[in-house]
Formats: sequence, C-alpha cells, structure tokens
Amino acid sequence: MSGPHKNVFGVRSGGGGGGGGSISLNLTALMDILSNLLFFLLASYSSQSVEVGNGLKLPSSTSEMALTPQLTITVSDNQIDVSGIPVAKIERGLVVGAPVDDQGKIVPLYDRLHSVKVSREGAGRADIADADLVLLLADKGTDARTITSVLKTAGHAGFYNVRFGVVSR
Repeated sequence: MSGPHKNVFGVRSGGGGGGGGSISLNLTALMDILSNLLFFLLASYSSQSVEVGNGLKLPSSTSEMALTPQLTITVSDNQIDVSGIPVAKIERGLVVGAPVDDQGKIVPLYDRLHSVKVSREGAGRADIADADLVLLLADKGTDARTITSVLKTAGHAGFYNVRFGVVSR
C-alpha cells in the first residue's frame, strides 16, 4: 500500500519512514461522558436540610451525617412542637402551663409522642428502620433542664434514639 491512510484509531500514517503524522481525536463523546459524570457528582453532593422556623438558632458542627425523614421535636424559645404541632409553651427557657409528672415527663409532649408510636404500631410500621428515632431541633440557648425533660419524655414514649440537629459550619 502506498500513500497515507487512516487506521481504526484515527491516526493518519504515511507509507514509510519518518514523516510526521497528525492525530485527530473526536472529543464530542468524551465531553458527553464528562458532563454526565459532573451532573451526578453535583447531585450526590447536594446538602440535605431541615426547615427551621420560629427564629430557631441551632448549634453548629463540622460532622456530617445523612438525614433520613423522621419524627421531629422542635424546642424554640417559646414552645415545643412535634412535627410542627405545638404541644407546650416555654417561658424563660422552662416549660410552663404543661404538667410535668414525677418522672420528669412533659405530659402533653408524652401524649403526642405516644399517640404517634401507637398509630405506627397500628399501621404495621413499628418494625421499620429508625422507628424509635426522633430528630431534636433545639435552640442553642435552651435551658439544659428543658432538654433533659424532652429527652426523658421521648424515652418514656418509646423513642430511645435521638439525633440533635445542628448547622454545619
């Protein structure tokens, strides 16, 4: 064979000796693959967030953990909510107007958590992963006694695993 011809790899080669050949590469397919990879990388690194209202200021942390949807208890400077439903009032960092029994349980909070637990059991969802898990979103200025009462109440209602919500730095 004489004269230049293209081989399978797109390299033009001459018929003999030491002539300089040119290489041509088709970048369209490579760019398609790279753009798809970039899209999936960006999508996988998206941050998960929880909507925080009522002027709640969460403490900050550098650790990260994947967030799964679960029952949320929010302790703001003026009330305690369970999944957005107010259950008790707070004044000057302490629970007011709601009975606290001799075991340290906040009764209306216990009633709400217990009803959620019973309804989950009735629906056959008591054995799902994280069935005894709650996410606690508490203002960083909340009194430690209030947090302790909320934790005791959650434990008595059957929610033994608690994750604290924080803001990443």
